[in-house]
Amino acid sequence: MPLGPSLRTFQARCQMLSFLLALLSAFAYAQEGKICATEPDQYIGNSQDHFQITAWMRRGVCVRSQPVRPACYQALEATLKNLNFLRIGEYTGAASVLALLPTIGALLGAPTTEIWRLLTVVPFGGGLAMLLSFGGAILPVRVEDYGKDLSSHKVSFRAKAAKGPHQQQQIEEETYAQLDAVVQHIESRMRQDQARRLPKGHLWTGLLAMVALFFGAQAAMAITEQGGVLPWWCRSRWWMHLWYGMVTVTAIAENWTQLPFKETWKLFVSDIPYDVKVRGGDSITAKLDKPEQSVDRVLQALASLRAGTATIQGSRQYTRPRNAVLVVISVVNHGDQQIRSFLRLLSKCTSIATFVTGTALFASVQLLALPIAVMVLTLVLAAGVYGRAITGWIVQGVSKTEPLIHVIVNSTHEAQHVIARILSFDEYGTEEIEFPNQSEVRNLQVELYGHVFVKQRRVAHRTPWYLRTLGVLAQPFDLRNVDISKMSAQGEVQEGSPPSQSELELGLLRKGDRQGSNVQSL
Repeated sequence: MPLGPSLRTFQARCQMLSFLLALLSAFAYAQEGKICATEPDQYIGNSQDHFQITAWMRRGVCVRSQPVRPACYQALEATLKNLNFLRIGEYTGAASVLALLPTIGALLGAPTTEIWRLLTVVPFGGGLAMLLSFGGAILPVRVEDYGKDLSSHKVSFRAKAAKGPHQQQQIEEETYAQLDAVVQHIESRMRQDQARRLPKGHLWTGLLAMVALFFGAQAAMAITEQGGVLPWWCRSRWWMHLWYGMVTVTAIAENWTQLPFKETWKLFVSDIPYDVKVRGGDSITAKLDKPEQSVDRVLQALASLRAGTATIQGSRQYTRPRNAVLVVISVVNHGDQQIRSFLRLLSKCTSIATFVTGTALFASVQLLALPIAVMVLTLVLAAGVYGRAITGWIVQGVSKTEPLIHVIVNSTHEAQHVIARILSFDEYGTEEIEFPNQSEVRNLQVELYGHVFVKQRRVAHRTPWYLRTLGVLAQPFDLRNVDISKMSAQGEVQEGSPPSQSELELGLLRKGDRQGSNVQSL
């Protein structure tokens, strides 16, 4: 069927428009790109005599400010053609200097347990130390490294492992005897009259120095990536921070997969500066003592335990606990987890790919001035080296007060035994408290996953992220917040009034105890 005149006219106009657009595109590509120049580009001599960091940064921003990607590459090519051979040689050498940055891990040395200890004692401080690793090895991969003492105080314990079936019973008896000795050491550490305070001034001084190093390195990287341009990713402005994020995440993932522990529990133990009476509630140790109950199953159901009622007898004036210790119980990974082995191989491949990508990125960067390359390399290396040194200094100062006791066991049954013993420091049923004197031993409270236990009963709960973030800097839970005697004295507990959700959670009211909830203050 022949086409009509109007349709043939429309097709001819479309063909003409396509031809004009192709001609304009070819003309645009044939044009010279915008030249972003600085004063030292054609200078014969030392460029440092005329180098200005603001003008150098504006040149990189000018190249990337082109509206489309082809125009950015044209501007970069035109800017490179505007350089004399002296500047080309300087920029090539600067890129070679910056290419050394991915090898910073070798300069930081072998991994030590300082970062792990700081990460356990003060998690956000350990996280800051990991951010200053810049892809270097962070945590040791051998169990023996975690059993070494950093001071004269015993901060770790390594349970023995049986080397054969004939030694199984003997080693097991010796192990449980040693575990009981460790628990007795923890109890004697907590019940001593002398207060061993955490040196917070020492700790905060080191953390502030690490913060200054971190922001100094970040500022140097931000300056470098504004003036430097990648010839294969022209419009990328934050290319150096992209490398930093890649190496940091890869290093943390690799060290996590190579950690020689498959399970870890943290118990925050502190003395109670009040005379506390606990009534009712389910015993946590009764469930942990059952052989058929695994520690994971019991600890995952902590919130389902019937809460007890805590009552303070005597003065309710705020009193600071004498001692607080973070007990970490770790189960050794014997290589029986296939998923962990696969993740270890995957993280190693990712680490190699990140190293190759970072080297190619820094070696190919253009328009990078030599003073900027020296500056960023110096600040990044200083942040990594001095960050590691400050971490060791913090840990050595903090370990003198023994805020961390690390117990390394071979099985979850041994871990369950230690947890049950720690929760059994104060036996339930000794509610009657006489007037205390200075030599009387204080009761203890244990915080596990945010649940606070006194005399084996769960009496309170708070968010676990408070302890996960601050570590031993977190104040022990103040039992005055759940003391039922205060509400009874003020008439807040009325007979027949329905309990609130928070009261049910904290175990403040029980249906059978409403008639006898009025407690006289001593």
